[in-house]
Amino acid sequence: MWTGASMSSDMRWRLQLRNLQVCLRIGIHPHEQKPQRVFVNAAIEGDYPLKPQTIEECFNYDDIHRLVVNEWPERTHTDLLETYVIELLQHIFSMDKRVEYAKVSLSKPDIFPEAESVGVEAEWTREDFNRLCPSAVRPS
Repeated sequence: MWTGASMSSDMRWRLQLRNLQVCLRIGIHPHEQKPQRVFVNAAIEGDYPLKPQTIEECFNYDDIHRLVVNEWPERTHTDLLETYVIELLQHIFSMDKRVEYAKVSLSKPDIFPEAESVGVEAEWTREDFNRLCPSAVRPS
C-alpha cells in the first residue's frame, strides 16, 4: 500500500518478513494439539529517513522475531491463526509510531498435501489500529 513519500526528507519504506518458521500448538483438530509448522509473513510500511544511519531511524524487526520465535512456541494451545495475526498487528503498531500500514499472514504448510499452505491474512492502517485497539500502549 504505497501512499507516496512525505514532503520532508523522509521516504516510505517497506520492511518484508517472509516465511519465518515457528512450531506452534494451533488448530481446531485433536491432532493439532502437538506443535506444527507455521509460517509468519509481514509487510510493514512507514516513513523513515531517506538515508538512515542507525537502527533507531528504522523499523527494528528484532522485536517481531523475539515475539514469534521465543514467546509464541512457549504458549498453550490456541485454536485460531487469527489470534496470532491480530496480536502481531497490535505488536507492530505498538512498537513504532512511524508505522502507517502492516499486513500479516500466518499459514500452516502441512495441512493438505494438495496445497502449499493454508492460512489467514489481515492488513491494518494506523487508523485501523487506533480504532480497533483504543487502549493499546502507544510508542513514545
